Amino acid sequence: MQPKRIKYYLLGLFITGMILFVVLQFNSARNIRKLISGNEQLLQELNVKNEIQKLQTSLAKTDSKVRGAVISRDTTHITGIEVEIAIIKSDLKEINKIVKNDSTEKLLTQLNYLVDEKNSFNLLILDTFYSSGKSAAEKMINNQRGKRLGEAITSILHQLDTTRQTEVNRTTRLIDTSGQKAQSWGTVLVLFACLTSLLAFLYITSRIHRQEQLIEALDESQRQEKNLAAVKDQFLANMSHEIRTPMNAVLGFTHLLQAQPLNDKSREYVNAISGAGRNLLEIINDILDISKIESGMMRIEATSFSLRGVLHSIDTLFRAKAEEKALQLNISIQEEVPDILYGDVMRLTQVLVNLTSNAIKFTAEGEVNIYVTRTWSEDKNVRLLFTVRDTGIGIEAAQLDSIFDRFNQAEASTTRKYGGTGLGLTIVKQLIELQNGFISVESTPGKGTAFKVELPYLLGETMPENTDILCTEKDPQPIHPNIWLLVAEDNRMNQNLLRHLLSSWQLQYRVVNNGREALQALEKQVFDLVLMDIQMPEMDGYSAVTHIRREMHSNIPVIAMTAHAMEGEREKCLQMGMNDYISKPIDENTLYRMIQVYTGKFSSREMPPAAAHPAENGHSHLLNMQYLQDLSKGDKAFEKNMLQQFITQLPEDLAMLKNAIVINDPVSIRATAHNLKTTVSFTGLETHLYPILEQLEQTDENNYNADTASELFYTLKQLCLQAIQEAIDITI
Repeated sequence: MQPKRIKYYLLGLFITGMILFVVLQFNSARNIRKLISGNEQLLQELNVKNEIQKLQTSLAKTDSKVRGAVISRDTTHITGIEVEIAIIKSDLKEINKIVKNDSTEKLLTQLNYLVDEKNSFNLLILDTFYSSGKSAAEKMINNQRGKRLGEAITSILHQLDTTRQTEVNRTTRLIDTSGQKAQSWGTVLVLFACLTSLLAFLYITSRIHRQEQLIEALDESQRQEKNLAAVKDQFLANMSHEIRTPMNAVLGFTHLLQAQPLNDKSREYVNAISGAGRNLLEIINDILDISKIESGMMRIEATSFSLRGVLHSIDTLFRAKAEEKALQLNISIQEEVPDILYGDVMRLTQVLVNLTSNAIKFTAEGEVNIYVTRTWSEDKNVRLLFTVRDTGIGIEAAQLDSIFDRFNQAEASTTRKYGGTGLGLTIVKQLIELQNGFISVESTPGKGTAFKVELPYLLGETMPENTDILCTEKDPQPIHPNIWLLVAEDNRMNQNLLRHLLSSWQLQYRVVNNGREALQALEKQVFDLVLMDIQMPEMDGYSAVTHIRREMHSNIPVIAMTAHAMEGEREKCLQMGMNDYISKPIDENTLYRMIQVYTGKFSSREMPPAAAHPAENGHSHLLNMQYLQDLSKGDKAFEKNMLQQFITQLPEDLAMLKNAIVINDPVSIRATAHNLKTTVSFTGLETHLYPILEQLEQTDENNYNADTASELFYTLKQLCLQAIQEAIDITI
């Protein structure tokens, strides 16, 4: 039976059942009415018999009193005789009223006459008794007239009683018949009601069972959907992360090539590779951002920031691109707009970068204007309106409603001509909604587009300058005095590397050795950003960031630094409360960009051209000095210092690893192997040593094998001794 037709069958069955129910109810009610009517008739007949009996009794009493008075000459017997005669007349009148019909009319006429005659005769006897004496009265009694009247009355009453008895018998039979029919119809009605209830119960239970099955199927579908969504998000995050790693290498080597002397054709090719690589990296970033938003991993992290500093960064970032297309880029901010605000500066920067990038991309000539105005303020609350207006190609009115949909651009040709994923505006809208803001768009095809973003902020407080803790190195005066970084790192070589980078960027920082010292530093001083290693003694990075978020209720941006390359490590860091993740060996451009984005207080820098490095002499070496030389920018003293630390620290780490293997301590083996990855990463030993260290890092109590660990250590030791010798040769 088709599901669409079942409702008609059910409707027909319901109507048939209702008609049958009405018929049964009608017949049952009719028989009940007959039963009630028969009972009333029976009651009436019984009342008639009772009245006839009363009349006979009254007549007999009257005769008895009259005879007794005459025979005994005692007039006390006739006391109340008039009342008795009145009662007889009343009984007779009642009989006439309830019995009178066509069949009894003649009998009632005779009865009325005879009763009147009888009463009159009794009164005549009494009158004769009073006037002529006892003998005359007895003579009247004995002449049989009174007896004949009594017999005639008794005969008529008997006939009436017989007639009424016949009627009683008929009524009784009618009552019995009606009662049986009523009982039968009632039984049928009960059976029908039971059957209907049973069918309804079976139908309802079947529907409930079906509904429960559908609910279970829906729950299972939702679970599968959630699992698939989680798998999709994990896949997107992993793929984006895995693709970004080689892309960073491609862009890095492309940057190095651009710094080399090239002919025009080669430079054209290198520039094409660089442009395509940047475009691909932007697409990957969009995919990663949308997956983070949809999986709930995108967090709003509020800090105090300078709004005019953010706008200055936007101007610096896009000025060259606008001039390249001969466009005017204008940024104006209303005087009433406060400068120091409290909110998520990174998300604001991301929104403005996306909208400004789109405006420049889709504008061939004219200008791009960014306006910031205040729409509302009360106490420390303020709402700002950011307007990004261009004179570009515009958007058709029919496309405005769907412009924020994912993978959507105004026309198919837009993607082919300008590129992109169609995710940019989707990300912008969701980031704005995460901050309880609104976005709208106005556009005229051929004349331009205006995006308006309204966001709420709190008035920020200017952070006090702290001069107690300064960089330990003798650096020039920092050019960004409002930026303070906290570095939590236990590896000495990594500490020195970060000191070198942060000092070269003229940033203020403080270095601590573990998570516990990081918490103590955060309680004493205001920092803009924390660079947090994951594995540290006393308190690791995960425990520290959990304390920062849950106990200290701080939203300070935290960037995880780890040598872990295992799948899901980035997502784990984000779930634990980190804002971002950077793997070791640290890429200086990536780190600089992260610091810039999460602090929002300084603009992009001009990267100096990389120094040309002489090629190796052809011998097979383990050490690769390229990474360290890129970081040093030709600072030989820094390179030598790092190598000397490498020569000193690597034997110490090897001794700790050997001791952990000797005492069969998997926990210490994992921690030492992880620390070794950081130690060797700066000298280009990842290719040779990471496979061995990762096997040791995955050791646990269940799969630990002492012989295997010893073999891995022996191989690792031989390679490290060779690397140390090469480092000694370089430093001599």
